[in-house]
This record gives sequence, structure tokens and C-alpha cells, in this order.
Amino acid sequence: MKKLFTITRESGIPLVGCIAYGIIDRGTSTIQVRPTSACNMNCNFCSTDGGYDSKYHPVDYEVELSYLLDWVKQVVKEKGKVDVFIDSVGDPMMYREIVELIRELKKMKEIGKIAMVTNGTLFGEDRIEKLEKAGLDQINISIHAIDKELGKKLMGRTSYDLDKVLDSCRKITKTKIKLVITPVLIPNLNDDEIPRIIEFCKEIGAVMGLQKFEIYKHSRKPKGAKDITYWKFYKRLQEWEKQFNIKLIDKGKELKELVEIRRTNRLKCMLNKGDKIYAEIKAPGWMYGQKIAAAGNRSISINRCDKNIGDKVKVTIEEVKDNIILGSV
Repeated sequence: MKKLFTITRESGIPLVGCIAYGIIDRGTSTIQVRPTSACNMNCNFCSTDGGYDSKYHPVDYEVELSYLLDWVKQVVKEKGKVDVFIDSVGDPMMYREIVELIRELKKMKEIGKIAMVTNGTLFGEDRIEKLEKAGLDQINISIHAIDKELGKKLMGRTSYDLDKVLDSCRKITKTKIKLVITPVLIPNLNDDEIPRIIEFCKEIGAVMGLQKFEIYKHSRKPKGAKDITYWKFYKRLQEWEKQFNIKLIDKGKELKELVEIRRTNRLKCMLNKGDKIYAEIKAPGWMYGQKIAAAGNRSISINRCDKNIGDKVKVTIEEVKDNIILGSV
């Protein structure tokens, strides 16, 4: 059973530096805001090994709302005008204060459009209406099969209710929120489902954003799944575009109506690869054998660390990318 670690203002844990929580700036006009790492599903192809049955992650994080908002204010003060993409290594809808988060983000003059990704299973009776009133501009919902049994298998939960998800999609199209359906093409597993998802998108007027299945070091690979080349992936997309008269490649024009991604200044980081610094252990790490430390106003994920919370350690910075920082002791 995973433990839940709540990141509060009093914890002193910086909200930039770790991939599992807080804010990620990749040097573009869109920042990623991650209020939680928890997920209610257990997808058998998950790229982050998220969910309740994770092999690599012993802990989930949840960030105190007011603390997260203060950090967003700091980030946008430095970056200027940005759009916000609320995503997660889990599912953002697991965050109990997701509506309040969106409402408060929308009040910030530096923030333009707000988009969010979700598996679509956690919309209550009036939650869609509340999200719309809060100011959410776009929802990306991941549906990977129209066949109910295959859907349960891919999502890793027998409780996965596809009918409820599809009904939520229909309701969203009747609001001001832009709906993007984002299936992952998993060759050998859901090839025949993609045309059915395309037909559903056309039926309700949703945008289709097809994703390529990728295998990473700590991702899950379902039995029989193939990792095809990008050339083969785009060839499949071209075939479906022709068959269904739908745009699947270069959707930029449609999506830029809401969230436009362009290169901008990056957040300044005082830490560089090779630096040797002293840091304080603040929390258990997202990976087994890992700890989270703080230094230079950044979170640092330290691998193979057996120190305790509160300990001071000498850290060698091993990697700094997009203000995500890895270190060793």
C-alpha cells in the first residue's frame, strides 16, 4: 500500500525540482502544474508506473493548495505570461481541491489558458459544471478502447466504467470546455479500437490527439505490445486520416486556439551538473531507495540514499534538465 506524503508550507520542500509534484518549466510558454502524484487506475502500459500497484514508487505526494499557488505566483513573476497544463504522473482529478486550484490560477493576470489531463473516471454529478465555472479551458481525456473488457484490461481496474467516461465526454462537449480525446496506440493490443475512438470523437465533436506508445526504463509493458517506430506510427495516422477524413497529424492549429506552446525564458537555476553542495533531507523519494532533499530553492531527488529526514548531506548534482534535479551522496 502506498503512503501519502503531504507537502505543506511548513515542510520547506521547494516545489520546483522533482518530476512528481509541483511545477515543471521546460522553457516554453506553458508550465506544468502537478498538485498530486496519485492515480485511481493502474494502466498496464503506464509510462510512469503510476497507480496503486506500482513496482517502483512507494509514496504519493499531495501539495497544500495555498503553498502551490504561492509557488506558481513566484514562477509566473519570473517567466511572465504563461498557459498552464495541469498534469500528473498520476491523475490530477485525484486532487481534492482541483476546482479551487483552477479557480485561483484563473485569477492570476499572468496566466492565460488552463488545460488539464485526466482518465475521465472521476467526474461527479456536478464536477464538470464546477470545472467550467472555475475557468478550465481544455480537458484531455485518455480513452484507449471502446470495447469495455479491453478497456478494463488496459486501465488495470475491473471497476473502470467506460460508459460513465463516454457520458462525461458528451457532457463536456455541451460546455465551453474544449475536449481532446487522447488515446495511446498500443500496437497488437488496441489497433482495432482506434477507428472506433475516432468515430466517437467525430460523433460528439471532440478533437482527437493520438499518442504513441513508448517504453521507458520504469514504464510498464503489457504482454504482446509492440514499440513501433515513429515512421510506422505516422504512417498509421495517415491511413486513418484518409479513411475517416479527420486531421490526426499536425493538430497544432486547432490546439493553439487554446494552449499555444512557444519557446520562452527558463527559470533560473543555481544548481549545475557536477556541483557539490550541502542539502537537507526533507521527504521520502518517489522511487524506492530515494530521498528528496532541498538546496538552492530546489527539490533534489537523491538516489541510493539511506539518510533520515532532517539529516544534512553532501550531494553531487548528477543531472539538471528542465529544472528537474537528480543527485547522489
